[in-house]
Amino acid sequence: MKTGTCIQSVSNQQALIAGLQVIPGIWVNGKTYWMKQGKDKSLSEEGLSLNMKQEYSQDNTQLFSFELTNHRDHPESVKVLFQHRSQYWDNDHVSFVSPLENAIFHLTDDQLHLVNGYMGKGEVRKTCTVQPLWNIYKNRYWDCLESGKIQYRPIAKGNVVSLLIYDYHFMGKGAFEGETWILNGKNEAELINLNSILLKREIIN
Repeated sequence: MKTGTCIQSVSNQQALIAGLQVIPGIWVNGKTYWMKQGKDKSLSEEGLSLNMKQEYSQDNTQLFSFELTNHRDHPESVKVLFQHRSQYWDNDHVSFVSPLENAIFHLTDDQLHLVNGYMGKGEVRKTCTVQPLWNIYKNRYWDCLESGKIQYRPIAKGNVVSLLIYDYHFMGKGAFEGETWILNGKNEAELINLNSILLKREIIN
C-alpha cells in the first residue's frame, strides 16, 4: 500500500495564536501544499506526512510541535513552511525579519509578536520572509517554485504574511521533529529573552 502525502489538520479551524493565524505547509518537488481550514490533503506520489500539535498555551506563549516523515527509501529535499497572518483585516499591521534575532516580528494594534522555532537534529536551514497577503494567494512569494527558492522581503506593512521556512534533506526513510512558537506581549526585551530561553532549551534537549 502506498503512503501518500498527508497534512493533518490541527483542528477544524486554522490555529489562532496570539491574534495570528498559523497555517503550516510543505514544499516538495516544485509543489506547495497548505494545511487549509478543516481539510486534510493526500497525494500518494509524494510519500510524506506532516503532523502538528499544540504542546503549550498561555497568554504570552503558544508552542507547537511538528513531525515531518519520509515514508520512502529514496532521498528527498523538503521544506516545512509556517504562514503567520493577522486574523483580522489590518492595514496598520507591520511585520519584519530581525537578522539579529533570526526571528520574525509582527506589530498589530498595541501588541508585539515574536515568531520563531527550532528544528531537531540534522542539516536544517531556516529562512524567513515577509510577503503581502496577495502574493500568498497568487503564489508569487517564490523566486523559483521549481527549485524552492523563496523570494526574500525583510519588511512589509498592511495585510501581510510572514513565512518561517525550514529546509531539510532526507537521505532515505525517516522523520525529523521540531517546534514553532509565537510570543506575545508589549515589551520587546522580554520577548527576546523568552525566545532565547526556548532556543537554549531546545539545544540542550
